[in-house]
Amino acid sequence: MARGNLRCNALMRRLLLCGVVAAASVTVVAQTKPPAGTPTQGRPTAPATPVQARPATPTAPTPTPPANPPAPAAPRRPAVAAPTGRGGVAITVTDMSGAPLRDIRVQAVGPTERGGTTDGSGQLRITGMQAGTYRLRFTSDAVVEFEREVVVRGGPNTEVDVSLRPAPPPVVVTVAAPAAAPAPAAVAPPLGPVGEPQALTIQSLPNGDFIRNEPRKETLLACSANTRTTLVQMNQEQALRLYEGADVTYYVVAGEGTIKVDGRDIAVEATSFVSIPRGTRFGVTRKGRRPLIMVMQLSGEPCEQAK
Repeated sequence: MARGNLRCNALMRRLLLCGVVAAASVTVVAQTKPPAGTPTQGRPTAPATPVQARPATPTAPTPTPPANPPAPAAPRRPAVAAPTGRGGVAITVTDMSGAPLRDIRVQAVGPTERGGTTDGSGQLRITGMQAGTYRLRFTSDAVVEFEREVVVRGGPNTEVDVSLRPAPPPVVVTVAAPAAAPAPAAVAPPLGPVGEPQALTIQSLPNGDFIRNEPRKETLLACSANTRTTLVQMNQEQALRLYEGADVTYYVVAGEGTIKVDGRDIAVEATSFVSIPRGTRFGVTRKGRRPLIMVMQLSGEPCEQAK
């Protein structure tokens, strides 16, 4: 009986001891338990509920412009066909009031050189011209010289209408011989110094003596006593002149022109010779594109310096 009680007491003490230990374990566990939602080291945490993403609305891709866009191609112009074949010009020349002008000289300079003079109706037709660009030159003593460019094509004649202005009145330049002291009738007229013999050709003249773009150029060739010889080169018209005490002669070396003597036109060209007595009014006009080159001799006036 006593032994049994001892066993019972011992068992009770064990149970009490186990209860105390269990309570302490519960308290420690309660104190070290992490707060809710904190992941515990060594323990897998419950995965968070995934949020389903809303699908993005597809958008059209924005085209990227090229860095250097090509320039628009320039429109092609239709090629102009070059003139071919032969043709001509139908020319009508009038004054500023519209009245026809006759005897107007027309010269066509281009692939083919042609020319002619207008009739009483102021008209002129030039045919058989090679196609191309021409410069028409209109000249006359009664009008101001005029030039115009035209294009001649194969086929019908090209019509050209021209109105010309009247020429201004000519300027008369009177060249008076130097006054000589009165002398008895038996005394010979005064003479200039006697020059030296001269022999040369026109081609042998220095290059500086030939005309270029100057309107007129004179080169003294010889001068002795009362005779002066000059090389005259002209690119434009010479006004009317009159020598009261000297005679004038011209010998044409090259070019073409017209010498007007007392109102009469004399056509001259290479090798032409013209003599003009003293006291006679005259003028010189160049024709064509080349300069008019002449040897002029003035007889009757004393030389100022012999050569």
